[in-house]
Amino acid sequence: MLTTQLNKNFRANKLRATIQVVLVFACLNLNAQNFPKLGSDTLLDVATWNVEWLGSSTNGPADEATQYNNVLALINKTELDVIALQEVSDASTYNTLSLALANKYDGFISTFSQTQKTALYWRKSMFEMVPTLSLNIPLNSSDNYAFASRPPLQVCLKTLGGTKTDTLYILVLHMKAQTESTDAGRFESYTRRQNAANALKLYVETNLAGKKFVVLGDWNDDLDVSIYNALPTPYLGFLNAKYTFPSKELTDAGKSSYAFNTSMIDHVMQSKTLDSFYFKGSARVFDNASDYVNNFSNNTSDHFPVYAFYDWKKLTTRIVPANISEEHAFIRLSIYPNPVRDALYIEGNTIIERVEIYSLSGQKMWVQSENSEHVKINLPALAPGIYILRVWGKQTWHTSRLVID
Repeated sequence: MLTTQLNKNFRANKLRATIQVVLVFACLNLNAQNFPKLGSDTLLDVATWNVEWLGSSTNGPADEATQYNNVLALINKTELDVIALQEVSDASTYNTLSLALANKYDGFISTFSQTQKTALYWRKSMFEMVPTLSLNIPLNSSDNYAFASRPPLQVCLKTLGGTKTDTLYILVLHMKAQTESTDAGRFESYTRRQNAANALKLYVETNLAGKKFVVLGDWNDDLDVSIYNALPTPYLGFLNAKYTFPSKELTDAGKSSYAFNTSMIDHVMQSKTLDSFYFKGSARVFDNASDYVNNFSNNTSDHFPVYAFYDWKKLTTRIVPANISEEHAFIRLSIYPNPVRDALYIEGNTIIERVEIYSLSGQKMWVQSENSEHVKINLPALAPGIYILRVWGKQTWHTSRLVID
């Protein structure tokens, strides 16, 4: 009888908590600003947006509720297909945002230890993630320093809704900012951006050669000349190699993606394999966001979203290159149930050697060694929420999102 009553109390408390969450979201949506639709129903639109310390109580906009409300409203109402975020700075805020967007978008967040995380949301009806190819790209110590300990987040998306399937890699980037008070410090930041760009160029040309990819992010510098003393842009290596930056159209037009100066520092760059998919002249910066939110640059973000358009129909009628299928076919996993409460089952076509669970901040919460293709995990006592699950095989690993109920 006691157990029955406890279960009843638990269900009642859970129901009340659910109702409270629904009411909070309802209140937020009632106050949501009337942002315009920016996305296209027939094209693929990709965007990047630095959300300025989202969720941090000590940095960025002071009113966390207003900032969250406006970020949620902007993503929902602009209806962009793929949107990369920088400076997601609180795990619970990310969880809440992901749940609020869950009807339309799926998401993935970086697992590095830096507070300012990068994340990606994509429209569920258009893509599904390939977990084995989605990760923080590996860096050596000097490159990690150049990237300010924020390695680019790579998310591999498989297209849905077309007659055939294609694969698109999204890299979410947050380069070193120029925040130093001394000239020597500012020059070092410039050099770090330059070194990070060289490392990124080497990575994509080594690991993503021939593949379709888009780099979305806060590059913290412009493409004509640098924000530091008008030196050559630190991204000259990409430009000299004839990589297309749709956002350079905005630089050339004198636009700014940062509210408090005249520079374009948020950019979209694409692989050469996507040049024929891109609609030239379609790059935009949502620099009139203040028309829809009073004081946007102070209460929401000091950056404006930057976005561009691609030929979606052309993308979804191309066949996946054979090497992509081969690249991840050797580790196929079935992970269920997800969301999970007590026991998690993992089945694959390879020997599973280790299972790890990380918090969204990158902290390892649990690890279990295995030596089987069929694994049952009795979950530890972790708080309900979203975690990162990593399953290690003999030659590779699988990373995916795990929801603990």
